[in-house]
Amino acid sequence: MKQVEELALPAMADPTDASRQPAPQSPALPPVSVPTDAAFNAVFDSSAEALVLVDTAGAIQRANPRARDLLRLKDANVRRTILGELLPGASPEQLSQHWLQGAPPVPQTMETSLASGFPIRVTLRTIVPGTRHLLLCLEESSVVQRAEARWRQLEAELRTVLDSVPAGIVLVDLTGRVRFSSARFGELFGLEAREFAKSGHFEDLAHLVAERFRNPESFTAPWKAFSHGHGEPGHDELEIMRPARRVLERFARPVLDPEGRAVGWLELYSDVTGERQIQSKMLQTEKMAALGQLVSGIAHELNNPLTTIMGYAQLLLGRELPPTQLSEAGKVYQEAERARRIVKNLLYFARENKPERTRVDINEIVERTLALRSYELKVENISVECDLAPDLPVTMADPYQLQQVVLNLLVNAEQALLEERGQGHVRIHTCHLLHGAPYGPRDRILLEVSDDGPGIPREIASRIFDPFFTTKPSGVGTGLGLSIVYGIVQQHGGEVTFTSQPGSGTKFSVELPVVAVPAQERPASFHAGAAESAGSSTAVPVGRILVVEDEPTVAQLIVDVLREEGHHVEAVLDSQEGLTRLSRGHYDLVVCDLRMPRLDGPAFYDALVRACSSMQHHIIFITGDTLAPRTLEFLEPHGLPYLAKPFLVEELKLAVNRLLEKSLREGPVSERTVAAGNRGAEAGN
Repeated sequence: MKQVEELALPAMADPTDASRQPAPQSPALPPVSVPTDAAFNAVFDSSAEALVLVDTAGAIQRANPRARDLLRLKDANVRRTILGELLPGASPEQLSQHWLQGAPPVPQTMETSLASGFPIRVTLRTIVPGTRHLLLCLEESSVVQRAEARWRQLEAELRTVLDSVPAGIVLVDLTGRVRFSSARFGELFGLEAREFAKSGHFEDLAHLVAERFRNPESFTAPWKAFSHGHGEPGHDELEIMRPARRVLERFARPVLDPEGRAVGWLELYSDVTGERQIQSKMLQTEKMAALGQLVSGIAHELNNPLTTIMGYAQLLLGRELPPTQLSEAGKVYQEAERARRIVKNLLYFARENKPERTRVDINEIVERTLALRSYELKVENISVECDLAPDLPVTMADPYQLQQVVLNLLVNAEQALLEERGQGHVRIHTCHLLHGAPYGPRDRILLEVSDDGPGIPREIASRIFDPFFTTKPSGVGTGLGLSIVYGIVQQHGGEVTFTSQPGSGTKFSVELPVVAVPAQERPASFHAGAAESAGSSTAVPVGRILVVEDEPTVAQLIVDVLREEGHHVEAVLDSQEGLTRLSRGHYDLVVCDLRMPRLDGPAFYDALVRACSSMQHHIIFITGDTLAPRTLEFLEPHGLPYLAKPFLVEELKLAVNRLLEKSLREGPVSERTVAAGNRGAEAGN
C-alpha cells in the first residue's frame, strides 16, 4: 500500500513547480520513486479514470480498460495506435515536447474531442521517470459540452433515419420554422437543393410547392388549423400536377412533449399513385362484373316488351295498310330494331366472359362496337368512316376481347379529338393481307383505326402501351386502354403498331392471323337470315302447339302469329300449369320461355327427360339472354333449338314449321307418355 500511495502523489504535482530543479537534459518533473511493476499495473489497470501511457511520438504504449472503452480500442490494437488519430483536436507531440523539455508553463489540461465529435479533456498526470512516457488521464468534458455533442449526434442519427424513410417528411416548430425536411420531400415536389434550402419557414415552403397542386390551398390547410390551435392527427390525399401527375397521401399530426403539450407539427407524404391506379382498375373490374350480373336481368326485362313491339309491328307491316299507317308501322319497327341492337351490344360488352375461340367476323365486331358509341360520337361532332372489306375471311378468336380492342382504339381516338378541338374524323378500315415470309405466306386480317387528331409526341411514343401511362387529365383515362389492346392482340398471335406525326393524326394497325374454322355442328338456333327460306316451303304443316311463357304480351304475340299460320295454339303463363296441360292432352310442339318463376325452362326440360317423354325432342326455347354462361351451358350440350328475344316473326314461323314437320312424321305423342312425363315432373319437384 505504501507504494501505491507514492504513485498517486506525483499525479497531483505540477511539472512546472519552481522548487524542483531539473538536471540538464532531464525530465521537467522531479524523479519519483518508481513503483514495482506489479503495484503499478494493479493501480493502472484498476483505476476508475481513463489512463493512457504514450511515448514522445504520441504512440500509445498502454491503456487501461476504462481508456480502451472510451477510445473504443481493442486489446490487440493498443500498441499500434497513435493518440492523435483518436484525438484529432489534440497535439500530444507538441505537449510532450513542452512537458519534457521544461518550456514556459503550458496548460496541464486541454479540451479536445474524439474522432466521433464527442468532447473530451486530456490531463497530464506525470512523466514516468526513466521512460520519458507521459501518463495522461482522459475525461469526458463538461455537462453542457456533452449535451451539445449528444444533441448533434442525435440530430445526425435522426436525419439519417428520416432521410432513409421512403416518405417526404416536414417537421415545423410552433413558430412555423422548418426544423427538418427530408430529401424525399424535395424529390416528390421536384425541388432543387438550392431553392429547397431557402425555405426556412413553412410559408416559404408553401410558396414553393403550392403551384404544383391541383388545389393549392389544400397544402397549407392542416398547418393553418394547427397554428390556430385546432390541429388534430389526420390523413388526406393531395394531387400534384408537376413535375409529374401524382397522388400523395399525407399524414399530419402535432408533436407533443412528455406533458402532452404541442411543441411542433409533423407531416409525412407518401406517393400512392400506383396503388390508386390499381385500386381504380380493380374498382372498374368490380363494376363491370356487377354490371355483367345485372345486365342479364335488365336485358330480359327490356327484351320482353321489345319482342312484343317488334312482333306486332311486323304483323302490321304484313297487312294491307294505307301508306301513312304503313310508314308509321315501319318507323316503330325500325326504332324497336335499334333498341334491340343496343341491348344485344350491351350484353356482348358488359358481361364478363371466359376467353374462348369461336368463329368471328371482324367486320361484324366493328359494326357492333360502333353501335355502342354511335350516339356519343354523333353528339361530339365526330364523324366515322367505315371501309370494311366485303371478302374478309372469318377466323377463330374471342369475340368479346376483340370488341374490347376495337372499342378501346375508338375511344382513344375520340378522346384525342375532343382534347384537341372538340370534333374530328375517324376512319376504320379492314382488309385481307397475304404477307411473304421465310416459311411461306401468312394469312392475316388487318384492322386500322385512324384519326385526324393532334398525333402522339415523339417523347412519349415509346410509352403509349405501358400500363397506367396516360396524358389525359385525371378522371378521363386510367392509362390501361392501349395496354389492354396490346395484351389481347398478343394473346391472339397478332401485332399492333402505330404511325403518328404531330399535328397529322394517328393510325393504329392491328394484324390478326386467320385461323381456319373447324367444321362442327352448331346449335340449332334460328336467326333472321334463315327466315328468307321460310317462304320457299310449299306446304305448312298444321299442329297443336302449347306456349309456356310468363310474360302475357309475349305469349299473346306468339299465339297471334301462329294462329295466322293456321295452328291450334294454347298459352299458359305458368310452367306448372304447362305440365298439367301436357298430362291431359297431346301436343305436337311446345314453345317455352327459358327464364320463368317457380319452374324455369331447364327444370321443365329435365322433367320431360326424366319421364322419357318424346316431347323433349319437340320443344323450342325462347330467351332474352343467350350470352349468359348458364344459358349456353344448358342449350349447347343438348343441341336444343332456341330463339333469342326479340326475334323476328319469320324466325318464329320457320322454327315452328321445321319442328312440326319432324313431330308429325313421328306421329302424335301418346297420352301414356305424356302422363308418365307429368308424374316424373311431379316427382322431381
